[in-house]
Amino acid sequence: MIAGVVTADPLDVGWAALRAFFREGSAALQQALEALQRAEVQVRASGDPTRQTLWLLGMATALRYTRRPEPMDAALDRARELVNLTARTQGDAAAVPYRTHVEAIARDLADVVPAQARAYLDDAIAYSDRTVKLARKVARDEWLAPALASRGDLLVRRSGGDRRAIRRGLVLLEDARRRWPSRDAEGRAQAGVRYTEALLAIREPARAELVAREAMAAFDARGDRYHAAAAHLVLARALLALDRNEALDEQAAAVALYRMLGCRWELKQAEGALA
Repeated sequence: MIAGVVTADPLDVGWAALRAFFREGSAALQQALEALQRAEVQVRASGDPTRQTLWLLGMATALRYTRRPEPMDAALDRARELVNLTARTQGDAAAVPYRTHVEAIARDLADVVPAQARAYLDDAIAYSDRTVKLARKVARDEWLAPALASRGDLLVRRSGGDRRAIRRGLVLLEDARRRWPSRDAEGRAQAGVRYTEALLAIREPARAELVAREAMAAFDARGDRYHAAAAHLVLARALLALDRNEALDEQAAAVALYRMLGCRWELKQAEGALA
């Protein structure tokens, strides 16, 4: 049981465990899944859109980080259900933050299931077109910045190394960074990791190093070990491209964090990242 959780509400327990996952690792993620599964019947029967939103978002997030294809496909279903719920109760524009969640899960599925990567990325890019249009219509930077970053990252990932395609994605990622609200340092840092990958794709490792270090500092300040590991890994790739010996140290730091967190899929990726 997560320390400090005294409520019997499994939805609250699930969210507490989910937040703990990024600091403490896979055992907390399993607790989150179990608690959220216990909450499902009551939440769905309640007819309360707020609780349904929390449950759908929590379940989609928890399933996403299992890094297993079937649960992640279920995460995609829950995220789409959340978009539909929000659009129905609050309007299409209000669903923008949850639409980017759909895109993020599809992007992760492309990594976890490489044989289907193209299909996942194509679907997500088509989906992101409407997300960006809705976000531009609302003209709220806290929604537009993540929408631009998501589409930019997807374009880079689907580019196949084509520099013009990468540049199109990079323009969106840079626009997102300019717009990102300062109060959301964690979100900006997560987008920064993806921006770093785009910079590496166009062979700009010096800029990539700066962005990766900035992201790492944000994660460290919040005790977010999971995302800090990802920042260590992209920093390692940037340093390798710069022919710096510290690359192996950064890779080792990422490996150590993923091992401590019990994140086996990520650990395997980290171990082979500089091969």
